[in-house]
Amino acid sequence: MRDILGRIHSVETLGTRDGPALRCVFFLAGCNFRCRFCHNADTWSARGSKRMTVVEARERLSTLVPYLRGRGGGVTVSGGEPARQPAFVRELFRAAHGLGLATALDTNGSCLPRWRRKLLAETDVVLLDVKASEPKLHRWLTGAPLGPVLSFGRAAAEVPGRLVIRRVLLPGINDAREELDRLADYALSLAGRPEIELIPYHRLGVHKWAELGRRYPLPGLKPPTGTQWRRAARRLEARGLVVRRG
Repeated sequence: MRDILGRIHSVETLGTRDGPALRCVFFLAGCNFRCRFCHNADTWSARGSKRMTVVEARERLSTLVPYLRGRGGGVTVSGGEPARQPAFVRELFRAAHGLGLATALDTNGSCLPRWRRKLLAETDVVLLDVKASEPKLHRWLTGAPLGPVLSFGRAAAEVPGRLVIRRVLLPGINDAREELDRLADYALSLAGRPEIELIPYHRLGVHKWAELGRRYPLPGLKPPTGTQWRRAARRLEARGLVVRRG
């Protein structure tokens, strides 16, 4: 095991929303996206982040093994964007596998191509955030191109059951019929027909923008109603996709 340093924003010891069953979630610092609806804007910069070695991370995980092993629990890396620190994530996942823990990568898919296969080889579940399916809308929402996201998803889907596509549902922005149809087209083009996790937008991270001295770009955006969420889910289900609420 190589003892590589990672830049860590925070660690959630026993999380339930970032992968199957109980997870120890490492939130890595630094992100190349600038999503207008981001609820973790405080993770964009690595400035002021903690430094943690893989050995230190393994020691932390080892104390949690009895709680995490049951029913497919394990370790998740999120962010920020964890795929921007691929060497640390790969070694952390190797350490987790050595402890008998499953691994999950919550990512925007912007992993450098030369690291893609190496990182995926140690990843049991990929939670891929496809924030929009039309290139111009994706760039407007995130400041980044869509192509690398879709390419990463295609690589992740090569192992059946590894990929879950996540979409934060933004009413009036990425929930139009045409946009959902494009998302369905992409999912259906992949091996194994991955599940869609449709996550209702929330405003819990808006206060972080003010604390960072930034103006929140979508001040009037409200969370979707139950009817809006169900309408979007039915649109995807009608295409033969399995949809779950995130």
